[in-house]
Amino acid sequence: MQRIWKLSWVLAILILTACSVMSRSVEDEALPELPFPELIARSADYIDQTVILGGFVLAVTNDADHSRMVVIQAPLGVSREPQSKDQSQGRLIVEYPGFLDPEVYAKDRKITVAGRLLGSSATDARPEPFPYVRLQAVELHLWPKEMPVPYDPYWDPWWGFPYPYYYPYWYWRPYPHHRW
Repeated sequence: MQRIWKLSWVLAILILTACSVMSRSVEDEALPELPFPELIARSADYIDQTVILGGFVLAVTNDADHSRMVVIQAPLGVSREPQSKDQSQGRLIVEYPGFLDPEVYAKDRKITVAGRLLGSSATDARPEPFPYVRLQAVELHLWPKEMPVPYDPYWDPWWGFPYPYYYPYWYWRPYPHHRW
């Protein structure tokens, strides 16, 4: 019995660690997840090391040879997906060597970024008025838009079951708005 438990734990760990959106080489190279305030305060210790962070896109600006994206930091959950914007502890300033379309990377889209740490509000000469971390992007993952599911309070999937013996009075329905 104990052997089955050990095997199930190993399988669970393999499944959970295999569900990352970043490539395996970036995952192996990245630092373990650090608390965001500690990353800001001790960014000088981690310069040029790869970190994986995420959040919600705030703004994208493009220059001739690179793009700059400001992201509201959010803690990462399962599969490194950003969780709630309400738990933000600062911002990410992401520099990407190429063009990022502001229509695709629109405001409030979820994004996960793997990048080399360039500095923070604690180490930069001209800090912004908010705590931030600057990254040189290595990999970006833009999460798909979440589509709201329409709610129909009158639709019950079991009510319109298409068998005559399910509701014996097929010619009379007490709720005519129900679908068959």
